[in-house]
Amino acid sequence: MMRQKITLAAVILLIVLLAGCNLPPSTPEQPEPLSAQTLAAQTIDAQRTQFASGSQPTQDVGQSPIPPADTLAPTNTSPPAATLPPTNTPVPSFTPTKTIPCNRAGFVKDVTVPDGKIYAPGTTFTKTWRLRNTGTCSWNGNYDLVFDSGNKMGAADVIDLTIGTVNPDDTVDISVNLTAPSASGDYRGDWLLRSDTNEVFGLGNSDEPFYVLIEVAKQASFEILSTNMYKCVGDDIAAFRVKNTGTDNLESAGGSLKNLSTDVVNTFGFSNTPFTENKDDCPILTISDIEPDDIYYLTYNLGSGSSGVKFRFEWKLCTQDGGGGDCDTQEASVQVP
Repeated sequence: MMRQKITLAAVILLIVLLAGCNLPPSTPEQPEPLSAQTLAAQTIDAQRTQFASGSQPTQDVGQSPIPPADTLAPTNTSPPAATLPPTNTPVPSFTPTKTIPCNRAGFVKDVTVPDGKIYAPGTTFTKTWRLRNTGTCSWNGNYDLVFDSGNKMGAADVIDLTIGTVNPDDTVDISVNLTAPSASGDYRGDWLLRSDTNEVFGLGNSDEPFYVLIEVAKQASFEILSTNMYKCVGDDIAAFRVKNTGTDNLESAGGSLKNLSTDVVNTFGFSNTPFTENKDDCPILTISDIEPDDIYYLTYNLGSGSSGVKFRFEWKLCTQDGGGGDCDTQEASVQVP
């Protein structure tokens, strides 16, 4: 009896289930879809309300969620490298290439006649220069020595060198025969070279001339360089330092002196040993002559008792003993202390 009740209940349940499956489904009323603008506005209003109340924003059911903006993960950004202040880098200068000319000379030395050599009027001499070929062309026998300026001293305007061949960097001695002028004084003559193509050139890139420089003086000529007073066994000694500026030896000396307080003039004769090297007390006169450019002393004993007196001397020096030959005269004054 119990089994029949269970079976009947199962059949009834099955019938109810089958009936439910055959019923038409009930369709819920769907709301009208909202436009995108309406959804955005509602969302903004809702967020404002939630922010004002302090609550977190919630998402309405059935509304399209607004995706959050992408949040990039922080990256390890390296600090910018330190920027050094700019430095003034010098602009490399342009060095032009030097062009060595074909014809150019360089001075090496004066072989003869150093500058300022003294000659007597009318003296003949030979000037020789040593030059170096500093150009790129060889000099040949058709090169000439040509006068440029100054005093020719009796030479021609153009002199054939006839030197053979002088290659670059070789040296050569070039000479010219000259005559000292007749008047006293200093004289200079400037010279240049001329190539076989008539190019005139001189020393260095600026073509400077090479020259001869002499002094013309008389055979007898001297200069008083200084005066001094000395004591010798109580006597006052006047000493005169003299230089032979002439062309010949000076071999004798004489002269006179004038007392400028009394105008008394005393003459002293020629001595053939008038010079001394001693400039100390009591000089001894033992030197008979002085050569050109030599410097020695002339002395005179004034005695004693002339303190404060000034004397003017006139010295006469000659090229021969006893006042002979060519002579020259110079004056100088001394004052006794």
